[in-house]
Amino acid sequence: MVGNVICDLDGVVYRGIDSVPGSAAALAKLRLAGWRILFCTNNSSRTPEDVAERIFSITGFEATPEEVVTSAGAAARLLAIERPPTFVLGGEGVTQALRKREIPIAESGREARAVVVGLATGLTYGWLREASNAVRAGARFIATNHDATYPAEDGLWPGAGAIVAAVEVASGARAEVAGKPFPPMRDLLKESLAPGPVWVVGDRPDTDLGLAEAEPGWRSALVLTGVANSGDGVEPTPDLVAADLAEVAEVLLATTS
Repeated sequence: MVGNVICDLDGVVYRGIDSVPGSAAALAKLRLAGWRILFCTNNSSRTPEDVAERIFSITGFEATPEEVVTSAGAAARLLAIERPPTFVLGGEGVTQALRKREIPIAESGREARAVVVGLATGLTYGWLREASNAVRAGARFIATNHDATYPAEDGLWPGAGAIVAAVEVASGARAEVAGKPFPPMRDLLKESLAPGPVWVVGDRPDTDLGLAEAEPGWRSALVLTGVANSGDGVEPTPDLVAADLAEVAEVLLATTS
């Protein structure tokens, strides 16, 4: 391996059901050149298996579940020692991540000693009520991520952060955040890194660039195919601003040629 590319998905590799042009070819070139690719997503609704299949179905690039790191996995890692009964306000990605750590799933807020909140496209008032009541009663409160939105094919859709905010307001408590750019996600990523430099490629300054800034030696590339449409005045300051993932790949391949 010559190094690592930690690559965001929504807004970098694809937008909703549409592939970002050139992304599959860029990933294939990086892999062929010996770069370790990790797909790191704050979207907690899907399992790593589902994410890998989604990458392939949209772009044609054959990713493996072992290359996928999700905020659901980072949240489950936080509960792996105590393994408390946990109420899930989120998708199958969260439920599977907890089960892999042998963490019991609470069917109601009354049974819960922890609550994990993520992206829940089938959100109901009942789920909000159960989660908020459990947190108010003392359950540990973990958010998979705080992203207010995420890029889709027709614009920005409400993200997990919007749902987390509702539980925070209703319960009066603040959530621990597991996903990018916070330590739980960084710790989970480090378990899969190969020797060599680390580049984080993303479209969202606060999460993707923040992830790289928090780790000494990690570098960041901002692409303009998602949330950000310019690198001007962006904080944290990226090491590279590129039109898309294909341009990032050209730069990285040039450093190893």
